[in-house]
Amino acid sequence: MFAKHELNKNWTFSLAESSHSFVSITNKKLKSGKQFAAAVPGTIHTDLLNNKLIDDPFYSDNELKMDWITECDWIYQTKFDFSSDTKNNVILVFEGIDTISEIYLNNRKLDSTNNMFLTYSYNVKNILKSTDNTLKVVLKSPVQYALQQEKKYGKLPVALNSSRVYIRKAQYSFGWDWGPSFPTSGIWRKVYLQEQPDVKIDSLVFNTKKISKNFAEVEVVVRVDSFPSKNISLLVSLSDGNSIYEKKVPVQHTNECRITFKIKDSKLWWPNGEGDQHLYLLQAKIVDDNNAILDVAQKKVGIRTIELILKDKEESTFIFRINNRDIYCKGVNWIPADSFLPRVTDEKYSDLLSMVKQANINMVRVWGGGIYENDEFYNLCDELGLLVWQDFMFACGAYPEHDEFISNVSKEVTQNVLRLQHHACLAIWGGNNENEWIWFQEQNSSYKKMPGYKIFHSILPKLLKKIDPERPYWPSSPFGNDEDPNSFESGNTHQWNIWSKWIDYENVKDDKSLFVTEFGFQGPANKDTFEKYLPIENRSISDKIFEHHNKQIEGSERIIKFLSTHLPVNTEWDDYMYLTQLNQAFALKKCLEYWRTNGRTNGSIIWQLNDCWPVTSWSIVDSEIKPKLAYHFVKNAFASQLLYFKDEESKIKIVLLNQNKNKISGRLRLTVVNSASGEIINDSSVKVNITNKELIEINSVFRKNLPEDESWVLTAVLYDESNQPVCRNYYLTKPWKHVKLKNSKLNLKTFAGDNCTELILESSDPVFFVDLYHPHLTFSDRGFYILPGEQINVKINGEQNKPFKVKDIKINTLNAYLH
Repeated sequence: MFAKHELNKNWTFSLAESSHSFVSITNKKLKSGKQFAAAVPGTIHTDLLNNKLIDDPFYSDNELKMDWITECDWIYQTKFDFSSDTKNNVILVFEGIDTISEIYLNNRKLDSTNNMFLTYSYNVKNILKSTDNTLKVVLKSPVQYALQQEKKYGKLPVALNSSRVYIRKAQYSFGWDWGPSFPTSGIWRKVYLQEQPDVKIDSLVFNTKKISKNFAEVEVVVRVDSFPSKNISLLVSLSDGNSIYEKKVPVQHTNECRITFKIKDSKLWWPNGEGDQHLYLLQAKIVDDNNAILDVAQKKVGIRTIELILKDKEESTFIFRINNRDIYCKGVNWIPADSFLPRVTDEKYSDLLSMVKQANINMVRVWGGGIYENDEFYNLCDELGLLVWQDFMFACGAYPEHDEFISNVSKEVTQNVLRLQHHACLAIWGGNNENEWIWFQEQNSSYKKMPGYKIFHSILPKLLKKIDPERPYWPSSPFGNDEDPNSFESGNTHQWNIWSKWIDYENVKDDKSLFVTEFGFQGPANKDTFEKYLPIENRSISDKIFEHHNKQIEGSERIIKFLSTHLPVNTEWDDYMYLTQLNQAFALKKCLEYWRTNGRTNGSIIWQLNDCWPVTSWSIVDSEIKPKLAYHFVKNAFASQLLYFKDEESKIKIVLLNQNKNKISGRLRLTVVNSASGEIINDSSVKVNITNKELIEINSVFRKNLPEDESWVLTAVLYDESNQPVCRNYYLTKPWKHVKLKNSKLNLKTFAGDNCTELILESSDPVFFVDLYHPHLTFSDRGFYILPGEQINVKINGEQNKPFKVKDIKINTLNAYLH
């Protein structure tokens, strides 16, 4: 409504004379005071890269050559004219500065900043000139600042870089067990001048208080900043395009107004897979006696209730209840999608979160070592039906509690809660990631003695009670009511015995979690992704540079160990990529199916969805936004209909988990493959007719009718009335490495669909875990199996910029390794 003047252009950067050290600077073009073009939003690393002053930080082991960048101070500045004759205030807004800075406008110091998670605003109307304004930001070394604070207040028990906890900066930027160390600096979010009246809407809060069969009761809380002498009123409306609810109230005597609406036949917001994502437009206007608009704010909101259920019939549990319905949470952990945050575009958000929805996921946990994501992230989660478990930004360490730090954190929390609170997707606030659990394990004492304890158990709860009391808050993850924060007996858990403690994924049967918020298994990035960033001579699994792109201590060793447990070991580049990605897929499938069907666990959140650079990690989508094999296994394990096998020794039951009690008519095809010969020895179908049932046994096989010595593989495919597959699965008790399969040739041909090209695959024998590869193509499915008589259609995603030949598509199958 009021004029906004962007200040994101014509920036330059230069090396500051105050820099801690010049010794490591090898590029002779970089001299103190010499200016180069800068991008805002941006970072110093990407600006140096864009000016060809450094090589790509992600390539090879270039990371190790760039510590000098974060040791230096940098000066960013721009010049601009401002010719407005507005009578309103003019506010200079920095939506994000990373992190330690001094801000000057026309040689006048406005402020010093020390929190990248804060928006900083200044009334500069009396400082601005009509022409030739100079805005300067001096960015100080975040590494030096953190070390100085640590020296002042004392070293704390912290995982990885200990000084990082003293700076309110994304903790992953100091390096993690999946990410590089690039504690960069920059103006990382937008900068602009905003014309603003004396009276403004400071915050707009929305809550669903109650839902019933015929109506919903919602509350809007509007906080108004400053009061002019004239009378003003607040006009609040809620509309869905068809109906509108509106109220007008005076605001002369208070800066907070609470307005309640009763919405008849309200359209509810539901998580992905549970219903539609209806959104309403919430609008608040401040008007004077003449109905002139003084300020306006609007947000999209959803009507839904959310509860965290911790007790059921006196027994501990951990269930999310949405709109009075208990939801099984099928989730992924989200880390920042790039080491250099301004490169995370709206398009990248959309690509990643669309993949999440397509994988039948309904919850995303924003992990506490990253950032409070941009507004677009939460807008998309609203639209896609993705519940958000939102950590506050603390991870894996004890944190300081001195007054300045607490004050800084309090501002950060208040500002970000009020920014995000209205989103229907936002399900729960989490205090931190693993702080209490790590303290308990490593200090051998109660987590109540942990520095930082009062932040998560006193400061944050009090703030939230005041500004967002309707939403659940959980002090940490993992956490519960027991001495061990990671106990199976209460609360939520992080399952890291599997993988990190060298325990195999077959042992997931010993897990008794009520809710799993982290678990994972490593697999390499896709072949093309690695080959983009690794020189040819380093494309070997024992190469030092390749190992540099796995940040976990002994991560590479674990991959080989677990691969040798389940699959043949082949260390040739292409073979290694296929087999280790397949083993990651097996691991996630095994764990997800167990937790989803054991009757005790109420949610499983995979570590992790994405990467911030090219790496071997726990992600299911790599840094080039390319899904790994595991992504497709997760998609099947989280599908609304899941076939699984219940082994009762004398017989094996085939059970259907039918999440939404859908009506299903069709047939179940059951095959028995002799795993000593690869031959199908039994192939049968039974009719299926299911109505209004969530769990049903469809068929069973007696063990006495199967080949001896467990030499068999069972496959089951559920088809609908049109003979289209609904879901499928397989079961065996031997490791795949002990199975024999025919090395059959697949028949592959193309078909021109309406909007894309499709591949049609057929085989005369069972073929397991088909993976297609072409350097210029992306396929809609990977890792599937094909039975005789089946026709599997695979779409080629995206635009095909170049014509291709079918013979150029490489086909990987497990059969090729087991014949």
